[in-house]
Amino acid sequence: MDDQDGQVLVVENSDLAYYELRLEGAVVGTLDYRDFEGRRVLGLTEIRPDLRGRGLATTLIHAVLDDLLRQGIQISNYCPAVDRFLRTHSEYNLVVDPARPGMTDSRTLHQAGPAESALDAAMRSEHARLRDLVDESRGGETPLTHRRHDADLFSAYAAQHLAAATELLLRHASSWPADDVSAYLGNIKQLEKSLRVLKGRQYGDSRYLHLRFGEVWEVVIRLLSEHEELENRVTARIQDEFDQGLIRSLAEELLLKQDKSPTRSHPSSPHMGVIGKLTRRLWRIADTTSDDLEGRLVPTRYHRHPKRDSSFSHYLRGTPIDGDDAAT
Repeated sequence: MDDQDGQVLVVENSDLAYYELRLEGAVVGTLDYRDFEGRRVLGLTEIRPDLRGRGLATTLIHAVLDDLLRQGIQISNYCPAVDRFLRTHSEYNLVVDPARPGMTDSRTLHQAGPAESALDAAMRSEHARLRDLVDESRGGETPLTHRRHDADLFSAYAAQHLAAATELLLRHASSWPADDVSAYLGNIKQLEKSLRVLKGRQYGDSRYLHLRFGEVWEVVIRLLSEHEELENRVTARIQDEFDQGLIRSLAEELLLKQDKSPTRSHPSSPHMGVIGKLTRRLWRIADTTSDDLEGRLVPTRYHRHPKRDSSFSHYLRGTPIDGDDAAT
């Protein structure tokens, strides 16, 4: 998409799997995606901080959805900004895959609901992504090897979410009733244990070979449902106690923190306080090293700086240097 005077341009960068919003030749925004089973899974819309509030995110999303409608491609959406856009532009409802809508429920897009905070949207997105990964891991028609990879991806993503949520949400729990904290933290530890069992069963751990995959998944799904309910309660409590500025900051920090959290669950390690934070940092280093050695599939998302990439970063990724980067 190009505007009339040529200052705004939206292009698809298929090599790095994101759309670029260019303003007067400079990349100022991105929307990342991945393709899966004939649909496009939308990740996160990002606009350069000094240009936010000017409607550029809407311009980018509008152009992307127009292009997908033209191609007949449906989406699973996990971007809160795209979700807000869809709820006020009913003409784009057809672009959402009704079987796998992601965080955006195509059946209720036309219904007006109460205002949703950034933290609500972030949690709804993460919970929907986890449920989607579970469905992909257990798909009956998917080859067994693919299901194993999908289950591995789910385990890693869930471990990262649990670690980030524990650190950020329970940071504000000092004044809460002890029962509320113990219920949430107890569920997290049980879910982490079930993820260890799932991974051990996948990789042939002798302690878990007597278990059927169906039994393991039943426990994981039950604990995941309980976790979603408990986490929604925690989120509601935080929103009752703090202002919207902190809530927005917490939502952004949660999404960023996940990418830097351990990719394996560690239920026996400390979870709260300074010791818990330090332990997660150490496990992140150990997990990343093990992932590299195993060639393990882990959830990664490369965030391109909206201004430009250095020549060295292009060299490391093996991607071409465009005109703007070559001149710097």
